[in-house]
Parts: sequence; structure tokens; C-alpha cells
Amino acid sequence: MSEPLTLLCAAKLFPNLLERYLLPLTRCDGVRKIVVVRHEALSGGLAKLENVPFGPGGTARSMARMVRTVDRVLGSEKVDWVLGFNPVPWGALGAAAAARHRVPVSLSFIGMDFKQIMHPLAWPFWLAVRHARLVTVTGERMLRGLVARGLPEDRIRILPHAVDTERFSPSGEEPDLDVVSVGQLIERKRMDVLIDAVADLRDRGIVVRAGILGEGPQRDALARQIRERNVGDRVELLGFRNDVETVLRRARLFTLVSNWEGVPFAMIEAMCTGLVPVVTDVGTIGDWISNEKNGPIVPVGDPRALSRSIERLLRDHDHREELRAAALAMRPSLSLDNGVAFWRNALWS
Repeated sequence: MSEPLTLLCAAKLFPNLLERYLLPLTRCDGVRKIVVVRHEALSGGLAKLENVPFGPGGTARSMARMVRTVDRVLGSEKVDWVLGFNPVPWGALGAAAAARHRVPVSLSFIGMDFKQIMHPLAWPFWLAVRHARLVTVTGERMLRGLVARGLPEDRIRILPHAVDTERFSPSGEEPDLDVVSVGQLIERKRMDVLIDAVADLRDRGIVVRAGILGEGPQRDALARQIRERNVGDRVELLGFRNDVETVLRRARLFTLVSNWEGVPFAMIEAMCTGLVPVVTDVGTIGDWISNEKNGPIVPVGDPRALSRSIERLLRDHDHREELRAAALAMRPSLSLDNGVAFWRNALWS
């Protein structure tokens, strides 16, 4: 390995999500510094980070500021790679500035950006993807989609979702929640389906306690749904918390019933903590979850199917333990060491 690298990350993701993507990079011995160009500084305490915030503003203003700020940093110090987590638009903007300074670019698709890049009007961002030295995706489905669009396969790699398996580890404590779901409270996460599933179980005489961890614009609507379905004693909106692992250890099952995802860290963290995932087969989740082998797969938008899966897993202890063991067996492939090894190979190859 040659001298340590300086990386620049151009992103506008939520702080906790961006920090999860950057964590393996901060553990690489060959990374000296990561300059984070974002509208606000990251304050999570990760090592090796240098924040260069460009300030608040609307989308158009922020896009212009992103390009100018990346260009200014690249013009003032030696940067070895520009990384973009979310090519549409933020990663592509960083790539545009990198092209001017002839700095290699890595762009990472993480979810909705994969669907957005397929839109005909997204061609300016597609040009950035076409010229990136490295493109990462969350699974085989995304890889095949980009190859079909014309991107050379030898420039695409599947990025492992590496988490801190010491932090996200099983507990011997007795859970007080049957089900937990973690995610931003937005429409495509479909937290309403979980609430309806708990109401369906109640109607069939089955008591299930569920927690929903996260914040977002759908909170008021979900709170209203909980009241209207009369499940306030069974579904709790837990808000945003930094100690996600504490909440995960309180539960037996994890649900993710979104309309679309890449591979959410919340699911990976739940599996490493010993929860059985009940998920929809959207995005690249099917690359990680095999139906009834390490977690049930349910149809999108189907509360009854979700309630039946929850009921079966809670009633059938042996089956739940089989799936739990299968999920926990994936821990080595989901560890930070695996993520560090990926970036070492990718950035120095």
C-alpha cells in the first residue's frame, strides 16, 4: 500500500446514515483524512473527518454551492479520490468538480437514486456515472440494471453493508417488544402497514407490542392512525434515538415493509442483534434475505400477510430460532472488517 489517501466525500444524506457509510473508511489504515462536503457539519465524532459545510439553502442553491465548495477544496489540497453516496444529484455534482481536477471518482447507489438514474431526464447524472472509475451498488439487482443500461460490469462492485457488530450484538435480556421497525417516517417506508397489522392481530385476539423508531413528516399521520385503529396500548412511536442497539435488543422481530429500498442499515443492524427480519422483496433486499431461510418475505402493502408472518413467528418458537440463527450466521460477512477490506481493495487496486 502506498502513502495514505485523502478522500473527499460529497453528500447530503442524513447524518446517521452518512456516518454509517463512512465508518469502514475511517477504520482503513491507508486513509489519512476524509473531507466531508455537506450542507451541515457531521458531529458524530468519527475519526479522520474534516467538515467543510457549504451552508443551508434550497435545492438549486445547494447544488451550486456543492460544486463550488468541492472545486475549492480540490484546488487547495491534494485529494486522491472523490466519493459520492447518492449520485442523483449530490454525488454527480462532486464528480463534476472532480473531473475538472482529474481526480478519480467513486459513486455509490444506495436506494431511490437507482430508480432516479433510470429516468430519461436524469441523463446529466448518468454521464457522471459513466465516467466514474468505481460505481458501487447494494446488490446484484442494481448491478444487472446498470449493466443493462450500458455501464461496464468491471467498474461496478457490490458494497457490503458493514456495521459495528460489537455494538449491534445479541442480548440475553428478555424482550419487552414483539416487533420493532426502524426508519425515517416517510411514505415509502410504509409504517402504516405495521400499524394495520397490529390492529389485525388485535381483532383476532392476539396481543402484539410494536415499536416504531424514527422521525419524519409522516409522524402526525401515523399517530392519528394509531388512535383511529385503537392500538395506542400496542404501538409506540419511539422517535429518533442514537442508541438504536438498545431498542433493537428489546425486540424479537424486525419489520421492513417499504415500497422501495436499497439495503437499509437498519435491517442489517437488526439481524446482527439477533432479530428475525420480516421484509418486502424490494430493491436489493432479496440479495440478502431468502424467504423462510433467514427471514419471511411479505408482499408490499399487505397488512394481513404481515400479521400472519408475525403471528407464526411468535407462536412457533423453534421456527423463529431457526431463522434467528440463520440471520446471526451472516454476522461475519456484515462486520466492519469486511467493509474495511472492501474499500482497501477498491481504492488501492
